[in-house]
Amino acid sequence: MSIDSHAGLADIKALESSICEIDQGKLSYRGFDINDLAEHSSIEEVSYLLLNDALPSPHEFKDFLAALKAEYSLPREIVEHITHVPREANPMAILRTLVSSLGLHDPEHDDHSIPARYRRGLRLLAKIPLIVAAIARHHDARSIVASNPDLGIAANFLHCLYGEEPDRETAHLLDTTLILYAEHELNASAFAARISAATRADTYSCLVAAISTLQGDLHGGANQRSLEMLLTMGTVTRVDEYLLPRLKAKEIIMGFGHRVYKNGDPRVPVLRKMCTSLAEKKNEMELIRVALRTEEIMLKEKGLYANVDFYSGLAFYLLGLSAKLFTCVFALARTPGYLAHIAEQRNANKLIRPRSVYVGKSNRKYTSISSR
Repeated sequence: MSIDSHAGLADIKALESSICEIDQGKLSYRGFDINDLAEHSSIEEVSYLLLNDALPSPHEFKDFLAALKAEYSLPREIVEHITHVPREANPMAILRTLVSSLGLHDPEHDDHSIPARYRRGLRLLAKIPLIVAAIARHHDARSIVASNPDLGIAANFLHCLYGEEPDRETAHLLDTTLILYAEHELNASAFAARISAATRADTYSCLVAAISTLQGDLHGGANQRSLEMLLTMGTVTRVDEYLLPRLKAKEIIMGFGHRVYKNGDPRVPVLRKMCTSLAEKKNEMELIRVALRTEEIMLKEKGLYANVDFYSGLAFYLLGLSAKLFTCVFALARTPGYLAHIAEQRNANKLIRPRSVYVGKSNRKYTSISSR
């Protein structure tokens, strides 16, 4: 088979994994269907599942939550670092830098035992949301808000972002969105994390590799561009006049199509339903109508279904998040998956070193510089 058949490593099975399965349009984490997890679970329980390959018992979950909340603070040096970065800097660039800096203040940074790596993962699960909220507040010249240890990850993130406890429905929407984003097999950023882990790089370096990869708009930036498109159209009466000329010009419409899902992203119905409920509460139903009409046109004209980025951008907007923050929230959501991949790679490691097909010139003769 020619290399053209696998451009971008499409359809290549690079390794075995027990973390996530995508099969005939269905998505499961450790064997649990994503719809069941989205309806009944929490991002904390899903994080435990991804890291431990099992749902926790009540006692295990109590201990897990206690360990997470014990890390609900940032080192003083990290807080000072945040206050000195340029406010106009790219939030993902700031996040990448701060996660790297966080490793310098980890008391177990040089301990590579499995228990220490697990504790390091809990620190990252607890602290990355705090860093993202602090980045947003620094951008708006607002002081950093301390965590509320009585709140879960999603609600505490919103508390640290806005300075007040969110209502139950708002926190639930974010919690569900985090679950839907928590893991997705060998996407570009997870694969980058595994490549780093395969070299025995430390956890922080692996996570920085993932975050750096996620920063690209073909991976983590699609939800921001999708929302910007919806807001530009504004009303359902403008959808056709906006989309059809762009489709005729063969422009890429962000938030549609997927390298894996050909008959619809299983995460979309969950988010669509939750976005519709919150939009009705916030008097934003026109944006839902815009989104639904956009889906209709894309399916009719291009045969493409909406992917999770299309509705996650809308979800983040309804939560009041700045569009510049969207990819950072994606990163904090995907952290449990990254950590699971890093651990799995280390536990049965083999250096990831693919080959390329050489297509350059051959048999060239060297001549001295004076005779060229």
